[in-house]
Amino acid sequence: MNDKTSQLPQLIAIDVDGTLARSDGSISDRTCESIRRLRKTGSRIVIATGRPWLVAFDSVEKLGGADFVVCSNGAMTVELPSEEILEDIYLPQDLPEYLVKNLRKEIPGISFAYEFTRGVKAENGFAERLPPGVPLGPPIDDVLELDPRPVRKILTWHEKYELSDFGTHIQKTVTDNVEITSSGLNFFELGPPDINKATALEKLISTLNIKKEDTWAFGDEQNDIDMLKWAGRSYAMENAENSVKEAANFVAPSNDEDGVAVIIESVFQ
Repeated sequence: MNDKTSQLPQLIAIDVDGTLARSDGSISDRTCESIRRLRKTGSRIVIATGRPWLVAFDSVEKLGGADFVVCSNGAMTVELPSEEILEDIYLPQDLPEYLVKNLRKEIPGISFAYEFTRGVKAENGFAERLPPGVPLGPPIDDVLELDPRPVRKILTWHEKYELSDFGTHIQKTVTDNVEITSSGLNFFELGPPDINKATALEKLISTLNIKKEDTWAFGDEQNDIDMLKWAGRSYAMENAENSVKEAANFVAPSNDEDGVAVIIESVFQ
């Protein structure tokens, strides 16, 4: 093993949208090959995304494989290929209905989706806010009419507000009962408090007996900041906002330039 190969991480966590995937939603052959080569060295690959289970696994299939998926911004961790669920966190049972009713009262015209164990049920207008190729069933009239079941996250948006203004209104209405995050798309996610990609990864490396200094992370959005600050070596994508770049150790080329692959390939050269 050469000196550069010996510098490879034991675990590498990679965001999907804006990081692993190009702007059109595709994952390049170059990226797939670099990940395949890295896994052959024994490095564990973790897909770390805000996406729910089913959508996250679509990314794994496009990539050609991974070792773990941390999805729903850290609320769920799944080992592959067994699909054993290692972490599974939901909102308190009565909280979704309470929040939806309060937010509708305070912000007329607000819309919602619920994320469940494997997928999402959304009111009208959500599909247009998703990246290309993300699977979503037909819209529903009202999330409160759905059969009661555990809700992992509430997704919310408004047709008339800019995202920053909308976020200000949400902050004034919800309490510390939820974690408000954004993955760079035109909606907010309300998830279990004090849960994020970093908290999930910390639990995972403890289970695997991996030191944090032997981890890498790649990301491009606000919901990646905790993960980038946590990792032993972190890369913000060139397409990321300045606040995300400031949280990382280094800046990688953009997602459309296959920045993840560029960094991985540099260790083998």
